[in-house]
Amino acid sequence: MCSCIISDTIFTMGLKQIRQKYFVSKELRLSIAVIILWSLLITAFFTYFAKELSEKIGHGTLMFFIIMAGYVIIVAVLTMLFSHRLIGPFQRLKTEIRLIVAGDCTRRLNVRTNDDIYIKSFVIEVNKVLTRHEAMYQYKESVSKEIDSEMMKLLSDMESGEPSKEQMRESILALHKKLKSLNDNQLNGK
Repeated sequence: MCSCIISDTIFTMGLKQIRQKYFVSKELRLSIAVIILWSLLITAFFTYFAKELSEKIGHGTLMFFIIMAGYVIIVAVLTMLFSHRLIGPFQRLKTEIRLIVAGDCTRRLNVRTNDDIYIKSFVIEVNKVLTRHEAMYQYKESVSKEIDSEMMKLLSDMESGEPSKEQMRESILALHKKLKSLNDNQLNGK
């Protein structure tokens, strides 16, 4: 029975990874498709405009330069728009991550509504990691405070008089029990 549960779990995890991989690649494909679609639409419009213009001014060197300048402008504008949409958010995210590394563990990454879908899904996953990191940081802080408190109590007991071996043993076992309890609570997600 146990092996069936394990194999079912592995199978389910495998399907989940496949679905997640498909979903993420689907988002990226959608973003690339939007870029290509806009490029094709604008190029088709400019081609129509160039054809109409060539009928009025004729073919020749001037027309060649107008068409080339038009395509250069189209490429430059599309590059600026899509690089701003795809690459721009990473500059903001880099700044926010620097603030997190500097010690602001409660900070989360944000995206704008017009940012790319792929970047939004990336930020959701990073925020999950940050939440887990914050919980681990808080756990570390609570364990550190607990150890400091108990060690100060042990030192106080030692300085107040000659504690017996039994009292020292009980104090150390109580500290061990508290630390084990804190660790178990952390592992169980409490």
